[in-house]
Amino acid sequence: MLKYKEYRNNKPSSHVLLLTFALLIVVGFVFCSWPAVKGHWTTAGDSVVSNDDLLLTGILYTTEDPKAIVNGKIVRQQDIISNVKVVRILKNKVEFQKDGKFWTQTMLPVQQGLNSALPLLIQLGSPKCPPCRKMTPILDDLKNDYSDKFQIRFIDVWENRVIGARYGVVQAPTQIFYDSNGRERFRHVGFFSKKHILDIWKSLGIDI
Repeated sequence: MLKYKEYRNNKPSSHVLLLTFALLIVVGFVFCSWPAVKGHWTTAGDSVVSNDDLLLTGILYTTEDPKAIVNGKIVRQQDIISNVKVVRILKNKVEFQKDGKFWTQTMLPVQQGLNSALPLLIQLGSPKCPPCRKMTPILDDLKNDYSDKFQIRFIDVWENRVIGARYGVVQAPTQIFYDSNGRERFRHVGFFSKKHILDIWKSLGIDI
């Protein structure tokens, strides 16, 4: 058994106890407030603000009258869509503004894994959709007859609803025409005949 003097000398210093207690308080405060602190740092250091309600799927760029396709609608500079102002439309991105905050959405090419030298037609539909099934032989004929002019891709939006939402699909089938740079140039909803598809390509400057 320790003598009283030895026990007293081995007791923790009151300064050490106070320091440990203070450290525990600081650690607890940081732990509880970390999400708010982290959110503040992220906001302060982030120069780009985004709006999940907007979906940029195409840019029809000309120096005189640039247009973009946002949420499936054609918009021009200074237009308002979903309470957001379209500030500026560039070749591959669009600048938006709302409540004094600005942000940019970039139009990314969609032709990954395909021949980027050719334009692209995407059919967004489903084998369960009657108009889609009616278009299947049309798309097959186009693939066979015009494989050197443009590409065709089919996406089942009933099986891939996330992808359908990404392209702003509200009804099947939807056809989207892209140029060789991966920018959307035209879209159509519903059955589309072979003649009308070829007419669109001609209007976009494709030599058919």
